[in-house]
Amino acid sequence: MTKEQWETAERILQLPYCSIKLQADGYTLTLQTEPDKMQLYIVVYVDGEIRGKWITEDCEIRRKFFQKHRRSLLTRKEQEKLKRERKAIREAVLANSIYYTYSPYWSSFRSLKRHLCQNCTDITLYEEVEA
Repeated sequence: MTKEQWETAERILQLPYCSIKLQADGYTLTLQTEPDKMQLYIVVYVDGEIRGKWITEDCEIRRKFFQKHRRSLLTRKEQEKLKRERKAIREAVLANSIYYTYSPYWSSFRSLKRHLCQNCTDITLYEEVEA
């Protein structure tokens, strides 16, 4: 995609319930903005749908199009206590307390664009749809 097409897509996706379609590595992506409370999210639909197995199982679609979140089993208070421990113990506990979740919801267009450019070889504007 050209710089102007990315700018047009970003402008369209600043309004609620607007969407655009992209072709990325053989998949048709629908990027649609949906409000949730006071936040506006960009939701990625792959070939018109979001499947639960893409979120729970490791697959190409999840790696290419969904947002990865790093989570910890430890609370902030437990992490602060852990700072007083020896380095070897601290690193072992932290390594075992981290897990990752995936989501088709993006709160930032820039991070979505960066992720798509890094993980997809061919991205083209398929269709501009304004709701």
